Amino acid sequence: MEPKLVTLDAIKLVGYELITSTNKNENMNEIPAFWQSYLSDGRSKKLHEAGIEKSHNEYGACFPEDPETGGFLYVIGVEVKDGADVSNDFKTYELPPATYAVFTSPPSNAEGFSDSIQGTWAYIMDEWFPSSGYEYAPGCVDFEFYDCEIMMKDEVTCDIYIPVVKK
Repeated sequence: MEPKLVTLDAIKLVGYELITSTNKNENMNEIPAFWQSYLSDGRSKKLHEAGIEKSHNEYGACFPEDPETGGFLYVIGVEVKDGADVSNDFKTYELPPATYAVFTSPPSNAEGFSDSIQGTWAYIMDEWFPSSGYEYAPGCVDFEFYDCEIMMKDEVTCDIYIPVVKK
């Protein structure tokens, strides 16, 4: 699984947040549960009907981890249109400009999708980074990108964007 390298400008998101932690792998359970509640409790519909999104594509963004506590902010959001009037129902976030290594998760049905994404993350951290000649770009945000057209298929994937710099 070889990534493609892309450079992106800053991305402005609006959406919802979860504070989670890498301690005891809490994030591995809490993030899938956050997605499940977001998709089932009306927040997804509310976000997409607000008229502020550039497209129906969704992001799952991990903001930098606190090295002492393992805590970090995870955001489910959409890219906001320039000049959109964002209501107080949503929070606004900015992903800083960066160069990213982009990995695509293996195709999976809906039931195995979370495992497919987590397996891709494990590959990135355990296998790709140690031999890649790259390291994680400090102060940047990694994110999962969910293309709305791909998400309508029987087998789905997501792209994982990891901010990188040469070692």
